[in-house]
Amino acid sequence: MHDIVAVRIGLALVQGAVLFALYRAAQDQPWPATQGLLFAPMVATALLVPLVAILGITMFRARLLVVWLAIAVAICASLAFYDIFRDPTLVGSNPPALRQMPSAVAWLGLTVILFIGHSLFTASDTDGRWIASYTQHYDTAWKLGVQLALALVFLGVFWILLWLGAELFRLIEIEYFATLIRKEWFSIPATTIVLAGALHLTDVRAEIVRGTRTLALNLLSWLLPVMLLIVIAFLAALPFTGLEVLWATRRATAMLLTATAALVVLINCAYQDGHIEGPTILRYARLVAAVALIPLVALAAYGLWLRVEEYGWTPSRVHARACVMVGACYAVGYTVAAVRSRTALRELEITNIVAALAIIALLLALMTPIVDPARISVADQVSRLERGDVSPEQFDFAFLRFNSGRYGAQALERLKDLRAGPNADRISFKANEALDWRSPPQTAPTPPQTSPSLRAGNIKVLHPAGAALPDGFVEAEWTGHPRSWQIPRCLTAPKASCEAILVDLDGDGTVEVLLFNETAGTGSAFRVAGNRSWQLLGTLPAATCKGVREALRSGKFELRTPTFRDIEVNGLRLRVHVDCADAVGILVQ
Repeated sequence: MHDIVAVRIGLALVQGAVLFALYRAAQDQPWPATQGLLFAPMVATALLVPLVAILGITMFRARLLVVWLAIAVAICASLAFYDIFRDPTLVGSNPPALRQMPSAVAWLGLTVILFIGHSLFTASDTDGRWIASYTQHYDTAWKLGVQLALALVFLGVFWILLWLGAELFRLIEIEYFATLIRKEWFSIPATTIVLAGALHLTDVRAEIVRGTRTLALNLLSWLLPVMLLIVIAFLAALPFTGLEVLWATRRATAMLLTATAALVVLINCAYQDGHIEGPTILRYARLVAAVALIPLVALAAYGLWLRVEEYGWTPSRVHARACVMVGACYAVGYTVAAVRSRTALRELEITNIVAALAIIALLLALMTPIVDPARISVADQVSRLERGDVSPEQFDFAFLRFNSGRYGAQALERLKDLRAGPNADRISFKANEALDWRSPPQTAPTPPQTSPSLRAGNIKVLHPAGAALPDGFVEAEWTGHPRSWQIPRCLTAPKASCEAILVDLDGDGTVEVLLFNETAGTGSAFRVAGNRSWQLLGTLPAATCKGVREALRSGKFELRTPTFRDIEVNGLRLRVHVDCADAVGILVQ
């Protein structure tokens, strides 16, 4: 036992010394800090691989530990190298500077790959076979997760106590202690040694870790019914609110994927290793939750598809596609488990192992040229530009110049010499202009907007029959409106459609326009101002109530004096919202 402690502390000392040397190199800029392609792999390897070694000393046979460490070094070095290679410059630096460190996305990907890989290797070695039993996978992965969480908490408390000690000495005008803990030659090795010590303590006290894990999972499992009720209520409300309201938030896919991840985690908290059936309510909750994953992932995939159809691929959408694929793996696997084994969910175990391997494969693909989000996004966006789907004035040249690395730079070099195709001259001029930028422009390019003719074609006037939209309405621009979520998509999206009702709401002899997304959702009201420009008045929340849209389509409505008087506060009019139970739609300012 003492030998293991000595080895771990020795590794932590060496790691601390190497990290301090790399830190000083980054500050003073001697070689190799001037070579990001070399420096970043060194930093990634020095930071992550020693932790793998410290954790693996008691988990692996010596031969397998050497193999796993060699794989970890190769992963850290190669992925950090490519992260700098694909995007070697610091965005916005003036004068331009070269990157030394991997990006935040690269750090996250490396951490996840090493965590899953370490868990799989450990379980395999402990079981003595290539594919370990699910019980072993469960025990290894959750133990490792709890170990790391406890070690990080211990490290945080350690530094809080050091800070407290420094403040106590300051009370008696002794600054030495505060100065000491700010010195990198002390703080970096101290951090690595304390972290190694915490990992050792959690390793030799495995029963405490298991007890903590069991308690945490049992507590979290009781949140599954709560989350399940929320998801069911959300899905049940969708037929009444419509999907347009969902997509108008511009963050629906991210939230749906987050809800999917929460359900997956809570299902596993309730399932644990499968040997304990648990209370009946939890067994049925995890069964229903397994099936509920399907509509969540399907909605997320549909929402992503809509955004890609309208605006093309971006790095964030490529990452979202990978998340949708992982979510689909869980959703399909868990649904099959629910159908075949009901509340037992035995096939869930196979799905978890397959999903872990799929996550590693996807991360490796995303962090290499295979499915590099920047490469895919640049190719798609440039293709849209060259086809004329988006005009040069609306195209985001700043993305090519600053946010897509060498792929964007190469695209700009090609576009500056463009001579054929729609808008070739303007594209060439804009590309040349972008190449001269040294920092991102202050005003970001506006997203693609539909033309007035398309907007007019998207809107069908229901009342009065045969009437035309007022002059200037379809020419108004709504991109960047501070209440963009209240702007119907037919005014901004080429393929969306709306229904309109023209009515004089205030009795001034000029009609206002009520717009309703054709599928469902609340309505929006617009009026023309004194300068002949159009303004958003507000929304009609009760337009989602049962029977309201049908009555509006048939012209069965009347203008009435408001039931309640307005409240004026600081020049603003406040009006009472009336819910569907009262079957009254009130225009809300």
